[in-house]
Amino acid sequence: MSSPATILIVDDLAANRDTLLGLLSAEDYRLVEAADGAEALQLAARSPPDLVLLDVMMPGMDGFEVCRRLRADPRLGEVPIVMITTLDDQASRLTGVQAGADDFISQPFDRAELRARVRTITRLNRYRLLHEQRRQFQWVIEHARDGYALVNAADEILFANLQARLWLGLPPDTGGVARETFMGAASRTFTCQPAALWQGWPAIPPETATSARLLVRPETPQARAFFLEVSVHESTGGRVLRLCDATECVAARRDRCSFQMMVSHKLRTPLNGLLGSLELLASPQDLAPGEMAEFAAMAHQSAARLRGAVDDVLRFAELSERPAQGAGFALAGLDALVRSVAAGLALPSVSVSVAAEAHPVSLPCAPEALEWVLFELLENAKKFHPRGTPTVRVVAARAGADGVSLTVSDDGRTLSPEQLAWAGQPYFQGEKIFTGEAPGMGLGLASVCTLLWQAGGSCRLRNRVDGPGVCVELEFPAPAVGPKAAAGYLELS
Repeated sequence: MSSPATILIVDDLAANRDTLLGLLSAEDYRLVEAADGAEALQLAARSPPDLVLLDVMMPGMDGFEVCRRLRADPRLGEVPIVMITTLDDQASRLTGVQAGADDFISQPFDRAELRARVRTITRLNRYRLLHEQRRQFQWVIEHARDGYALVNAADEILFANLQARLWLGLPPDTGGVARETFMGAASRTFTCQPAALWQGWPAIPPETATSARLLVRPETPQARAFFLEVSVHESTGGRVLRLCDATECVAARRDRCSFQMMVSHKLRTPLNGLLGSLELLASPQDLAPGEMAEFAAMAHQSAARLRGAVDDVLRFAELSERPAQGAGFALAGLDALVRSVAAGLALPSVSVSVAAEAHPVSLPCAPEALEWVLFELLENAKKFHPRGTPTVRVVAARAGADGVSLTVSDDGRTLSPEQLAWAGQPYFQGEKIFTGEAPGMGLGLASVCTLLWQAGGSCRLRNRVDGPGVCVELEFPAPAVGPKAAAGYLELS
């Protein structure tokens, strides 16, 4: 419910002010009175009125001067001013018009006419203010860095600002054109991830109303992957969708997780070897010269490995700044890569199977990126296994006519429906439920999903049907056969 209009009554004679107060008090107005021009200017500056009823003939500062000063104030320049005067000559009215008056009422005035004119002026002023506010709001929306779209119950786009039209590929003016659905426009360029959150759109289950829905434009040789986060605001008149560029946020989250993994994987083993050797050398027990030389050699070897690991980390940092490039990863080398990652994690029970038809295929994926993905998945298998000794199986096969699937399964814990639904969401940490602790950053599986989406693929987590444990299914799009890779390459970038 809107607040009542404020009317400022300015007259040096109390009787005249009382007359106007009596005439207007029956209406839904907030009435404020001033006995002179200076008081009127003070009250107006403190709380701008919707209308000023201003007497012309006042001692000191007359009504003309008060009008000029009100018009000179940027905050009060648009307030309607009606001058009440006993002067009826043309020169006085011309002076009032030059001072900025909107209208005149001559005394003695007709009471019904006065009420009608005040009512009309206040309503027109409220409409003007509303129109101005809408115009300002539209300007802000049109120049916003985020995209905004208003859709109806059928998902048809009723309005889209400039940024939303640019991202969704909509024409500049949709007037007279058949309405397009939001999903139809988004699907031309983007894939909807996580897919489970978009099922049934435009219906949104209450339990997923605040979940992060992403539109992902996969990476190409000409452009990096692009991520839009879609937020939904329900209203009685439709649904407002906010499209926010989340590319930098996703990249920062992925890079932080990747760097954490790289430091842990590359530095911990040689550092442990170096410290162990130095502890033996520093122990008070007597060591034979040959033993000292052996431990010194071990320390030197570990230090050299540590230096190489630091170089690897620095190369990784450089890699994240480069665009996708290279010839992809040939599945013929998957067995060696998996066993290398498993050895670093001390996982002896790991098997690899590559279907015959997949042997000549090259994944649209840099070797470093696939190594990182495998490390995350195998480390999770070890972390969530009751005894930390999972049996892991990695299977590569063709998926339909165009894709390649990579399935990593273990025999650890079975996840609850809630964990399966949220495992790919940022910052979800399943280990909190199992151990009460949060040793990781909670970004691993979410970042794996992000990398697959970036390449135009998908990632799905499910429980095994033939026993305890989970399966992570990675699907890569349109691989190339032979030495040449697909159009887009997956990098840790």
